[in-house]
Amino acid sequence: MSNPFKFYGTAAGLLGKALGFRYARLRAAPLKPEVISLAVTNRCNSHCIMCNMWRRAKEHPNIQFLELSRREIIDLFSRPLFSGLVELDLTGGEPHLRDDLVEIALGIAGLKNNFLPHLRSIVITSNGLLPERIIPNYQKILEGLRDTHIDLVTVASLDGIGATHDKIRGTKGAFKLATGTIGGLLELREKYSGYFIGVKTTVLPENIDSLDDILEFAMKENLFHIISPVFFTETRFRNTDRREALRLSPADHEKLLNFYNRNELNTNYFYSRIRSFLSTGRKCWSCTASYNYMFIEADGTVYPCELLSEPIGNVKEQDPEVIWSSSQAHYWRTRIEKTEQCRNCIEPGAVRYSACAEGLSYLGFLRKLGGRQFNESLYGEGFIKYLDR
Repeated sequence: MSNPFKFYGTAAGLLGKALGFRYARLRAAPLKPEVISLAVTNRCNSHCIMCNMWRRAKEHPNIQFLELSRREIIDLFSRPLFSGLVELDLTGGEPHLRDDLVEIALGIAGLKNNFLPHLRSIVITSNGLLPERIIPNYQKILEGLRDTHIDLVTVASLDGIGATHDKIRGTKGAFKLATGTIGGLLELREKYSGYFIGVKTTVLPENIDSLDDILEFAMKENLFHIISPVFFTETRFRNTDRREALRLSPADHEKLLNFYNRNELNTNYFYSRIRSFLSTGRKCWSCTASYNYMFIEADGTVYPCELLSEPIGNVKEQDPEVIWSSSQAHYWRTRIEKTEQCRNCIEPGAVRYSACAEGLSYLGFLRKLGGRQFNESLYGEGFIKYLDR
C-alpha cells in the first residue's frame, strides 16, 4: 500500500460496519437507510425491448395522478428515519417527464441542514431522449446545489452504438438523441464541480457484441459506466414474459465473461463481483436490502428492493418508520439472500449499496488492489462517502 495509514483507517471503518450489519442480521433488525431509490414516475417515452414499464401509461391514461406529489416527497424525506441517508436515487420511468423534477431535487437538497445531514449525492437516471428538457433541468439543479456539498450524479442509457441502441430502445433516432444529451452534459461538467456523468447499459443478445464499443465510448468521454445483464421482475419492469427471448446463451455468457476480464475493469468493485459470479455461479457478497436500503415506487408502495415483487407498505398510508419496523419488513429481512432471485442477483445497485454496509467483500477487494488502485475504487466509485461521515 502506498498509504498504509489510509488503508488501515478504511479497513477499520469497513470492519465496524460489517460487525454492525451482521449483528443486525442475526436479529433481522433494521439499520437506518443509507440509500433510497425513489421512482418519481412510471411514465416513459421509450419503448425498450427489455422493459414493459412504458405500457403502464396505456393501462392507466391518468397515471401521473397516482404519483407521489412534490410535497409528499419532500415531507417524506423530512422524517427521522432518513436522517442517515447518504445517497438518493431518483429514477423512473423517465424522471424528466415530471414538470417538477428540478423542484423535487432541490427541495430534497434543502433538507440537508435540518433533516438530511449526511446526504452526499442525488442520482438521476434518464434515457436521454429529451435533451431540450434534460440539459436545462440539470443546469438548474447544479446551480441549486452550489455550496450544499451534495453531488449530482446523472446516468444516461446507452445500449449500443447507432442502430443497435435504436433497436433496443424501440425508438427511432434514440442514439442521436442520447449522445446529443451526453454532449450537452459534458459541457455542464466543465462548468460545475461535484457533477458526475455515467452511462448504463443493459446487456442483451442484441448488443453482446457491442460492449467493447460502448466501453470505448465511455472511456473516451471520461464517463463512469455500468454494464450489466438484463434482469427480470414481475412488478418493477414487468418483463418476465421476455425471459426466454432475452436470455443470454452459453456463448453469450462466455463473451460477457471475456469482456469483464478486460484490464480496464480491474479496479471496479461491481465488475469484480459479477466476474466472480459468472466464473463460479456463486455470489461472493452479502446483500443489505431491507437493512440499509429500500425501493419506493411512484405511487408510494415500498419494496425491500426493486427486484422483489411483494410490498412491505405504502408511504401514502403509513409512516415510513412504521413500514421499516413492520412484520412484513422483518419477514423479508429473514428472506434476503435465501430466495432464488436473491441467490442469482447481480444487480449493480444492490452490489453498490451493500458494499460498505456488509463490509467484508469490499474490504477483501480493496486489499487485493493496493496502492493507487485502492484510491481509484474508494474515491472513483464514490464509496468514500459511506465511510467519511
